[in-house]
Amino acid sequence: MARLAILGAVALAGCGGLSDASYGLESGDANYDTLRSATATCQAKGGAIRLRGGEGRNLSDYECAIGKAR
Repeated sequence: MARLAILGAVALAGCGGLSDASYGLESGDANYDTLRSATATCQAKGGAIRLRGGEGRNLSDYECAIGKAR
């Protein structure tokens, strides 16, 4: 039983942080203040904001790229 618990812990540790995934920003006006706030939040998670499509006028045109996606 202890071996099974250890194997489970090792398997989960190998996955890295499952919550550390890139994500798209929610819809809204992409003005200076909202992009600055989104950038700070993204950087705190180890990511960087990048344009993923569109004109860049809407927040949903951007994503927070984390890890290998950067």
